[in-house]
Amino acid sequence: MKITELCASVINIPRQATLTTSYGSWGEATTILVELKTDEGLVGLGQASVDAPFYGETAEGMVANIRAHLAPAVVGEDPMAITRLNARMRAALPHHWFSHSGVEMALWDLKGKALSVPVYQLLGGKVRDGIELMGFVHHDLPQRMAGHAREALDEHNYRVLKMKIGLDPKEDIARYRAVAEAVGDRAVIQVDGNIGYTIAEAIPALTEMERLGALGAIEQPVERLEDLAEIARRMRTPVMADEAIYPPQDAIEVIRRQAASLALMKISKHGGLQNVHRIGQIFEAAGLTLSIAIYYDLIAVAATHLAAALPCATWPSPFTYLQDTLIGTPFGPDGLDLRVPDGPGLGVELDWDKVRRYTVDM
Repeated sequence: MKITELCASVINIPRQATLTTSYGSWGEATTILVELKTDEGLVGLGQASVDAPFYGETAEGMVANIRAHLAPAVVGEDPMAITRLNARMRAALPHHWFSHSGVEMALWDLKGKALSVPVYQLLGGKVRDGIELMGFVHHDLPQRMAGHAREALDEHNYRVLKMKIGLDPKEDIARYRAVAEAVGDRAVIQVDGNIGYTIAEAIPALTEMERLGALGAIEQPVERLEDLAEIARRMRTPVMADEAIYPPQDAIEVIRRQAASLALMKISKHGGLQNVHRIGQIFEAAGLTLSIAIYYDLIAVAATHLAAALPCATWPSPFTYLQDTLIGTPFGPDGLDLRVPDGPGLGVELDWDKVRRYTVDM
C-alpha cells in the first residue's frame, strides 16, 4: 500500500461559549483537516488545532507547509511505517509540530483501518475505557462563575473543575474565592494561567488561592521553566506543565528540574500521537501523571485512544463544546467519561456535508 495523495483544508466551527485566557479570547475553533489517500482505496483522517496568533502556527502557514513540504515527504511512501515517516517529516520541516500532527494522526487512522484494529491497540492496548471528564467554569464575573460552578457540580459529580487565571492577579483571586466558596469540599479546582503571570505575580496570587482552599492543580502560570520549578518548590499544590513541553526531550527537562508532577498533553502541540505516547512513557517511568486535552472532533477521538493506552493518563480533562461537530458517528460525553471508539483506526466517520459547510477557502 502506498500513499497517493495528501489533502489539507481549513475548518472553522463556532464555540458554544467564548473561551477567555491570558492569550486572548476565542469565539470559534479553527482546525486543519487532513486526508491521506492510498492506492488501495483506504483513506486516513487527521486533524490539527490552530491556536495562532497566541501560540503555534497559523492556519495559512500550516496548509502551505503541509502541501509544500510534508506531502512530498509522505506521498509514494508506505503509510504503515509511521516512525520512518515522522522522521521524514521532521527532516522536511523541523520544529513545526502543529503541521506535523494532522498528517501523523491520519497515518495512525490509516494503519488501524488497514489492520482492522483500533488505534489504541497499535499503542499497546487498553488500560482504561477513555478519558475522565472535569468541569469547566468560563471566565465571567465572580458571582456568575460561582453559580456556574454549582450548576456544573449539581449536574455532574466532577472531582475537578477548571478555571482560567493569569489575567490580573487581584481579579483572579476574587474569581477564585467565589468559585472556591461555591465548590466547598465537593471538588478541587485546577487553575490554568497560560503563562500569564510573572514569578513575582504568581507566588503571592497562588499562595492566596491555596490559603482559600480547594486548589487541586496549578497549570503553567509562568513561561520560564526555572520559574515553574520555583513555584513547584514553594507550593503544596501539584504543578502541571503545559507550554513547557513540546517534543519529548522537553518532558525530560521538566522532570530533571522537578518543575511539575503533572503535564497536559495537546496532540497538535506535540506533533502527533507518537510523541504524546513517548512523553507518557517518560512520565510513567518517573512516577508522574498526564492529562490528555480533548479539544474537538478527530482530535478528541485521538485523545481517547491515547488516554485508553497510557497508564499514567489519569488526570481528567474538560470536554470542549462547539456548536457542531464534524463527527458523523455517535461520539460524546457519557456522564463523567468520554469513551474510546472500538472501530478500526480512530473508529469514527465524518459527516462530509458538515465538512463542506465549515470548510474555509484558503
